[in-house]
Amino acid sequence: MVIVATDAGSSKKAYKYSEYFECPIALIDKRRDGNDDRAIASTVIGDVKDKQAVIFDDEIETGGSMIETAKILEQFGAREIYAGCTHGVLAGPAIERIKNSPIKELVVTDTVPIPKEKQIDKIKVLSMAPLFAEAIRRINEARPLGELFKMD
Repeated sequence: MVIVATDAGSSKKAYKYSEYFECPIALIDKRRDGNDDRAIASTVIGDVKDKQAVIFDDEIETGGSMIETAKILEQFGAREIYAGCTHGVLAGPAIERIKNSPIKELVVTDTVPIPKEKQIDKIKVLSMAPLFAEAIRRINEARPLGELFKMD
């Protein structure tokens, strides 16, 4: 397994995941194409060949960056590609892009409601209700919230 940072800005977060899962990290090198400010993945820094690649991001709006990352990972020989994000906005062409992408499974939370027509087989939605309920309970009991976010 390898944790993949979608760009240099997400490398710190990806590094923390790689420490937790005790696996290597890879970084996607992106360049801007002309004046349209569209990022294009050009290469992978790190070894992804024959590995399960796991991509984490904060949100997926149209899916452009995530799918670009998945395609470059496939090109560089990743065996399987999994992705996860906190907020699955999934606007515009996102569902079609995900459906046609090399991503095996995308895990999102329900912080943004996913309409029935966007719930395809590749997408798994996790409920945040238990976490929010526990946070509310702890606040009412004047107990610390930090324990909810510790990764053991």
